[in-house]
Amino acid sequence: MFMKVSLDQNESLSSLRRWSLTRLFAFAFSVLVIIFFSFSAYAQNTVRVRGHVATETGQPVPKVSVVVKGSTHGTTGNDNGDFEIDAPSNETLVISSVGYAPREVAVQQSVSVTLNALTSNLNEVIVVGYGTQRKRDVTGSVASVSGATLKEVPSPNLIDQLKGRTAGVDIVSNGSTPGSAGSIRIRGNRTITNSQGASDALDQPLLVLDGIPFGGSINDLNPEDIASIEILKDASATAIYGSRGAGGVILVTTKRGRTGKPTVSYDAYYGISTIMGKLKVFNGPEYAQFKQDAATYNRSAPGTTAYPLTPAEQQALASGISTDWQDLIYQNGFTTSHQLGLTGGNEGAQYGLSGGYYNETGIIPNQKFERYSIRATIDARVNSRIKVGLNTLNTLTYSNTPGGGGVPGGMIRVTPLADPYNADGSVNIRPAKGSIDEPNIVSPLTLKSKSDAILARSRRLRTFNSLYGEVQILKELRYRLNIGLDYRQQQSDSYNGPNTFTNATSTSFSQANANVTNAEAWSYVIENLLYYDKTFKEKHKVGFTGLFSAQKDHSKQSSFNGLGFPADYVQNSNLYLANTVTAVAPINGVPQNFLNEQGL
Repeated sequence: MFMKVSLDQNESLSSLRRWSLTRLFAFAFSVLVIIFFSFSAYAQNTVRVRGHVATETGQPVPKVSVVVKGSTHGTTGNDNGDFEIDAPSNETLVISSVGYAPREVAVQQSVSVTLNALTSNLNEVIVVGYGTQRKRDVTGSVASVSGATLKEVPSPNLIDQLKGRTAGVDIVSNGSTPGSAGSIRIRGNRTITNSQGASDALDQPLLVLDGIPFGGSINDLNPEDIASIEILKDASATAIYGSRGAGGVILVTTKRGRTGKPTVSYDAYYGISTIMGKLKVFNGPEYAQFKQDAATYNRSAPGTTAYPLTPAEQQALASGISTDWQDLIYQNGFTTSHQLGLTGGNEGAQYGLSGGYYNETGIIPNQKFERYSIRATIDARVNSRIKVGLNTLNTLTYSNTPGGGGVPGGMIRVTPLADPYNADGSVNIRPAKGSIDEPNIVSPLTLKSKSDAILARSRRLRTFNSLYGEVQILKELRYRLNIGLDYRQQQSDSYNGPNTFTNATSTSFSQANANVTNAEAWSYVIENLLYYDKTFKEKHKVGFTGLFSAQKDHSKQSSFNGLGFPADYVQNSNLYLANTVTAVAPINGVPQNFLNEQGL
């Protein structure tokens, strides 16, 4: 009885297994058939498109952009106007190029497309120096960028927004802290210098805001207030602005009031910034092996090294400690901007009023940039011959950048064979204990734990005002008066307490250091312009611009260092409590305490 039951059960199990294997093979075969027919269908529905793009006169359009409509799949044509692309047979190609109206064509094996020039662009009026011209009449090298294009890139300044927007303009981000402006070059560098600051002073382009030269920090200008930008890239910049335009000229036109009912607008955005990737560094075991190899392959003294594993590192290696300091420091930053505006007016007067707030935090703890801005404009026509206008921009900015841009470089110098925290939960201040680097390395976690002992703050106030009046003397002759008034003041504060990442070599308050720097500058510009424009036979144009300009610049700065403070809470608020106070000496030949006046 027992053996019979067991036989029946075994037969049932065998049948079940055969049935399961049959279903498995059938399912796998079905999947293979589906995949095969899917690839076949895809191959049949995908077309290799070869095309040629030309202008109305038959000239090839170089570097044309070809994109499958509604997708990001695309390609770029060659210099002869030819292109190739794989696209589904039931889709549409969008073909476009700068200065031409885009065309849409159905996907087929061979296409020939003609692009029509945008005549509206040729009739567009752009700013060139002290006047305006239609784009078709401009003979120099001028690039135009609209405010809508700039807004596509959230940034605290227009230099970042200009990246990749126009040929011949090179922009480099030479700072990673919030609010860093970067450097801009038009047609490359023109001088050989020994520092970035000296190069910027000589090769940076001249920035002109609504006809008035705009000096100082680019962060004083709210990108949300910009209507358009023109960039003068050739010798015409020097012809108009003299030696100041040797590095090119960026002409910024700000938004003005418009005729119509009062309109209220609100623009805002919020974004999160993260690191694109961490620097590749040794983990604990790799670092230990590296030190061992350094001793093994030391040719001058085999088997020895100035950087052996310290007892603390040996203990950490045995305990399995492998600290990634980048994970402990890097954080997500955020960027937010709010802009509230009011515009309106009638034929006699137009007005505009706006207020903005921008806030950016960095990926390094406690690094931050803030800007508050208020702007007002008014344009009024007194009568048929006279009109006047006023534009005032006012900004207040705050920034705090403890550690500056040197945090990543200093952080990767710290050994991974160290516990970041002590047994009681406090920060391990000296992770290189026992090493010859111990006096020079302090834990980067002090950027968080001792934030009151590290200060790198600046506050900047600026008001930039321009006033104009224009008189139409004759139909072809008009006179314009431009007056610009600019005032800016900046205070910079720094403090580095003992046993902090920014002051690693100090171990007592007698070595704490602080700085206070105050800078003030003002300038005025008075310009008298005479314009004559005459058109003959509706085809021939004659234009003349006469200018007499007077300008004065005034600037002064005082900067003092303090060494030795009684406690961290004092920071730099009272240099009288410092053990010693000294005026800052010139840096690379540049005075840090000065009074300077130029002009009339």
